[in-house]
Amino acid sequence: MLTRRSVATACGALFGLALGVATLSAAGGGIEYLTFSGPVGLPGVSLGAGSYSFQVLDLQGSATVVSVRNRRTHQPVFLGMTQRVERDTSRGTELLVVIGEAPRGMAPPILAWYPEGGATGHQFIYPKR
Repeated sequence: MLTRRSVATACGALFGLALGVATLSAAGGGIEYLTFSGPVGLPGVSLGAGSYSFQVLDLQGSATVVSVRNRRTHQPVFLGMTQRVERDTSRGTELLVVIGEAPRGMAPPILAWYPEGGATGHQFIYPKR
């Protein structure tokens, strides 16, 4: 049986969840668009050739959450934890992603993403094999 108290608790929980999602969305930095000419991978997902939006959702800690969406459809394709990593300036500051090696027939993984103009980037966390 529903009571006034249980309905109020449920509404409060939904409001809190909505507020949390809105805060996460608003806390992140700007959106950066990257285009890949072939398939690439992120932890648990393979992205086909195309354009994607990358956005940091900062949780005010040493780890950050990165959201990746298909630029055309705006559908989310990845949401995951990353570790901050310093940019290797010996490679120049134009480098936006570091791509790793993959077995033949598999999408090479994106190891790190460096937002344009930033001194630090985001290293994606892959499960250990």
